[in-house]
Amino acid sequence: MTDRREVTANGLEFECLTRGDGDRLALCLHGFPDAPQTFEPLFDRLADAGFTAVAPYMRGYSPTGPAPDDAYDASALGADAVALADALVEEDDFEDAVLVGHDWGAVAAYAAARRDPERFDRIATMAVPPRFAAEIWDHPRQFLRSWYIWFFQLPGISERTLEREDFALIEVLWNLWSPGWDYDRDHIKAVKDTFRADGTVEAALSYYRQFVNPVVRDLVGNGRPDPDEIPGIEVPGLVVAGADDGCIGAETFETAGDAFAADCRAIEIQDAGHFMHRERPAVVGEEIVSFLSE
Repeated sequence: MTDRREVTANGLEFECLTRGDGDRLALCLHGFPDAPQTFEPLFDRLADAGFTAVAPYMRGYSPTGPAPDDAYDASALGADAVALADALVEEDDFEDAVLVGHDWGAVAAYAAARRDPERFDRIATMAVPPRFAAEIWDHPRQFLRSWYIWFFQLPGISERTLEREDFALIEVLWNLWSPGWDYDRDHIKAVKDTFRADGTVEAALSYYRQFVNPVVRDLVGNGRPDPDEIPGIEVPGLVVAGADDGCIGAETFETAGDAFAADCRAIEIQDAGHFMHRERPAVVGEEIVSFLSE
């Protein structure tokens, strides 16, 4: 059974879903357009492996409140993850903590691991490779796949488009990003319910606007960024790509291991797209739980 709890961390009240009563914390961070229920297929596997899974609504995703400083960049997301783990370990006396991130949750996981390498024993990420903002320049087709990022830079227009016809764009993106997959309608309803709440749309689009701004500044001011100049991640990692991902191509994960100073294993899940943990829950769940339990 999934429970709910509130956790105060980094100046925010995070509403969280929880499952299990193990003595190890598995902090699970969702992406866009999604909600923490996305990890339901993983919860039982994590609980059976001795973890307590905690999946917060990310900052700005109601019922978690908006960012008090209006910050939705990777640094803020990483700070949230570290602060959430600190608070949960202190409150529940967990032995240790691991981190699971999908999409923007993966971005948060990389930032958290760089911010405090001692906080998490391991990180498992899905659907976004490390150093994506730097690596994208080697993959011109990815600029086309990322059309929605550029569209989300249009204030007012992108908000209205996302909200139009009962958030039909959410289903369009799920279809494009996981082609050929008949997604769970109940889960899409939970996602749409999250986006209907005041403030979620604006916050979710702010993630993308604050991602693009520094990329453009770096390109104009310093030229193309060099991935090798980015400090290596000092936490062991598992990086999972979907072979058929229509959002971020599997080829962008080819150098994922180079982003780590610690051990890293990058795997590609066949017959799966962007939401691989829901498309192939048994395969992805076994890979993630096995890695986190090592």
